[in-house]
This record gives sequence, C-alpha cells and structure tokens, in this order.
Amino acid sequence: MAVGEVVGGRYRVVGGPPGRGRVAFAEEVGSGRPVVVEFPDGAPGPGVRLRHPGIVAVLETGVHEGRPFLVMERLDGHSLEDHLLDGWYRPHEVAGFGAQVAEALLVAHRAGLSHGALAADRLLLTPDGTVKVLGFGTPVPVPRPDLVALGDTLLELLGQPLIPSFRPEPGELDALIEELRAVPDDPPDPAVTAAFAARLRRLHRLHRLAAAAPSAAAAPPERPVRRARRIVRHPGRRTAALALLLLSGAALLAVAAYAAAAGF
Repeated sequence: MAVGEVVGGRYRVVGGPPGRGRVAFAEEVGSGRPVVVEFPDGAPGPGVRLRHPGIVAVLETGVHEGRPFLVMERLDGHSLEDHLLDGWYRPHEVAGFGAQVAEALLVAHRAGLSHGALAADRLLLTPDGTVKVLGFGTPVPVPRPDLVALGDTLLELLGQPLIPSFRPEPGELDALIEELRAVPDDPPDPAVTAAFAARLRRLHRLHRLAAAAPSAAAAPPERPVRRARRIVRHPGRRTAALALLLLSGAALLAVAAYAAAAGF
C-alpha cells in the first residue's frame, strides 16, 4: 500500500509498521481517526465481530480493488515478541498475560469461534499493561488449537533455556503451561478455557506477591543472564550468545585459578 492511497474510499494510508507489507497505518478521511488497515489472505471470518477489552476491535471490513481488507483500531504499544528482545518476562508477568489472553479466548470459545494463530507477535501490550489479541477473524491456512498455542507462547515468554542449569526448578506455572500444551482443543471447550483463565489469574496474584516480598526485592538482578539466554532464541544471535557464555565461564575459571595461586 502506497502512502496517500485511499482504501475503501475512507482510509488514507499514512505509513506502515516495518516488515508488515500487508498492514498499513491510515487515517479516516474527514475525522482523522487513526486506524490500521490490513489486507488478509482471504475474506475475514465472523471473529471480526468479537468485542472484549482484550481483543483488538475490527471497525470495518470491505473490498478494495478486488482484495478483501479490514480496518482495526490503532493502539499504542508493542507486541510481546518485540519486548522479548530486552529479555524474557518474570513469572508474575507471564501469568498475568496468560490470564488476559485466556479471558479473551473465552469470549471467542463461547461463541463457537477460535483464533487459530495465537503467538507472541499477535499479542499487543499497551502502556497500561493490557494485552490485546490481534487477528481474530483473519483467515488461517493451518489453524492451531488455541490453548495449545497459548501454552507454547507462555513458555516462550518465560524463556526456554539452552543450558538447563540456568533454569530454576519448575513450579506451578510451569506445570500449568504443560497442561495447556496437552489440551485436546478441537473444538475448544469454554469450560476448560474458563478454568485455565481462573488458574492463571490466581497464579498472577501469587507470583506478584512473591515478587514484591522483601526477599525477592533483595535478590541480585538476573537481567544480564536473561538477556544472554533470550539472545540464543534468535538464530542470528546464537553463535554470539554461546561465545559470550563460554567467555564468561573461562573468565571465572581464570579468576579462580589466580586466587588459588595467590593463596586466597
């Protein structure tokens, strides 16, 4: 979509997010309201009618020059995948994100609908901490079960370790994630979705209290290790991350050897 092009006779393209050729930022002609226009691979489905605080609202659908399009509300924020570049999230954050997404999925499941392509890049984190699901009603070539995809996404947000010794002992959140990844979710059962949403909300409260406890506040920061572990999840950074970890280990051994030789 070219800047200045008017889609559907109402929405003038003003730019676009990097790497998203089928998506453009636009403004409604006349009102100037900011929106997002997307050209999906096929006609949008009934999921575009879903309304919930955790679902990005689709404002309009139509056809432009023979191609179906949809118009969504434009929100400030970044995807959870984008935020992972700064390191992955703490358990109370992951549980909170999971609860919000499960509650949004519940609205769809009660309507007999699914998302089918849930992933970290389809979850928008707004400045006030709300997670909004993108993509309901967008055609999916090979749909994935929603709760299984939610489990995979939460596991990614926690961080899958390359080196097992860096991973703390599994807890209740880890067990819940494994349950999600094993759910027979075709068709989705709203009662099961509601139960997972409630459990994630409870874990969010528990982990938030634990994170705010004095012992947690006094714990040494883990961000540098988290960043190193997250980098190895990107293929282009794997070699650099491994080199960083090996150099760190070698440095520690050298310090230990010096201390032993000096009689410390």
